[in-house]
Amino acid sequence: MTTTSTTTRTRVAIVGAGFGGLAMAIELQRAGIDDYVVLERADHVGGVWQANSYPGAACDVPSVIYQFSYALKVDWSRRFGSQAEIRQYLHDVADEQGVLPHVRYGREVTEATFDEGAGRWRVSTTTGEVYDAQVLLCATGQLSRPRILDLPGREAFEQAGGIDFHSAEWDHDVDLTGKRVVVVGGGASAIQVVPAIADRTRHLTVVQRSPSWVVGKYDRAPSGLEKALLRRFPSLHRRYRDAMWWWFESRFPLTKRRMDPLRKGWEAFLRWKIERTVGPEKAAAATPDYPLGCNRILLSSQWFRTLARPDVDVRRTAVTALRAGGVTLADGTEVDADVVVWCTGFTATEYLAPIRIVGRDGVEIRDAWRDGPEAYLGLATPGFPNLFMSYGPNTGSLTNTIVWLLERQAAYARQAVEHVGRTGGWVDVRRGVHDAFNDELQQRLQGTVFTRPCPGWYTTEAGKVTQVWVGSHVEYGRRTRVFDPGIYEHGGGAFARDAGTGGAGTTSAAPHASAEVSA
Repeated sequence: MTTTSTTTRTRVAIVGAGFGGLAMAIELQRAGIDDYVVLERADHVGGVWQANSYPGAACDVPSVIYQFSYALKVDWSRRFGSQAEIRQYLHDVADEQGVLPHVRYGREVTEATFDEGAGRWRVSTTTGEVYDAQVLLCATGQLSRPRILDLPGREAFEQAGGIDFHSAEWDHDVDLTGKRVVVVGGGASAIQVVPAIADRTRHLTVVQRSPSWVVGKYDRAPSGLEKALLRRFPSLHRRYRDAMWWWFESRFPLTKRRMDPLRKGWEAFLRWKIERTVGPEKAAAATPDYPLGCNRILLSSQWFRTLARPDVDVRRTAVTALRAGGVTLADGTEVDADVVVWCTGFTATEYLAPIRIVGRDGVEIRDAWRDGPEAYLGLATPGFPNLFMSYGPNTGSLTNTIVWLLERQAAYARQAVEHVGRTGGWVDVRRGVHDAFNDELQQRLQGTVFTRPCPGWYTTEAGKVTQVWVGSHVEYGRRTRVFDPGIYEHGGGAFARDAGTGGAGTTSAAPHASAEVSA
């Protein structure tokens, strides 16, 4: 790759052009802040919807709420939008909002270093370009780095003509017609891939260490009349969107342990339904043995029907090696395969990786997060001034739409950008505020299903929950509504001049901290 050594000075650098990055860019644009760049490693906006183009890829949240509140699309082809449709939607909205001219494609960020004296971030990319930014907004997402299993035998498998790839890096040049295919994994991508390819393969084997709870996906194409009414009466469309949002918001109490009696009843019904669909022999490999809701509940009306087919096998174990002509399982059995598809998810707990981020006093964020990623409201981490995150630690949405949370985070970050723009210098969330928030968070998580023994990706290897938001969306919106400078340390700019004189540099955080944590 040809590299350059240019340095571009900008007010704001945004990393990532998925929903989160575009939400931040649009928020700045709508506020009249146009001195920003969006650094995107791909050649198109879309984030996870740009990368994941595997067969069957679609959203599992209704499109009416899986979109920006200020850019409602009325002509979704189905109730749940497809990957291509969502990708195009993001491009169209970015274009309409005037964001696309600010996107720099093919710029993968490798390092970001904070200069405390200058109060600015130095952001380096794979092209050799450097961006000198006052504020750094990171929107790399939780699902950006595919988890690839490093197993023995891959070379032998490939030399024998075998092909393997991750679902997030789908090889569209591979024709699966008449092939023996092994799909490894039973999560969100697998339940979409398997039904989409089953009619083409000669034989399909699903290998999953832990099956997922899967409920029906009531998808359909809207009628022409529905589309016409929503287009003709925008207020009707808005009310429909709001009603659907509140319906999903009402599911929040189901995450609480006090709902265990209801959860156990639902689990019993689902177990009965699974055995009825796939038969007793396959049911053992297809039925979860952990509480409903502690991992992501998936949506599909085709998954179990596909597993029930005679040309589809399901094995509840792991792949331990590849070999010439197939794979070897943990129980010692061998499965013949021409193609292996790794639906093994992402390194979701490794926020911001593999970017090297260096904050105050030369501390790297991977060291600051050695016990698991933490951030105040998922937005800011002590020691990393003027850095705000989208979809940061503990802001995963399980009962409603993540897009709404991303809008709230973008509005908060925009207020921070405006604040440092007025004052100069930098802001850094106070350690006491940050720690009090995360102590409260972990304590509240103990009353949820997320801290039950679970095979999901919401926790670190040590068992710390770092992915999900513990409260309702309404609560998160309330707690992020206003950027409060009082809970931040200040340095540089006007704060350096005021330090020691009772000015902004000596703001006390104690009243703000207690008020915020008790909210």
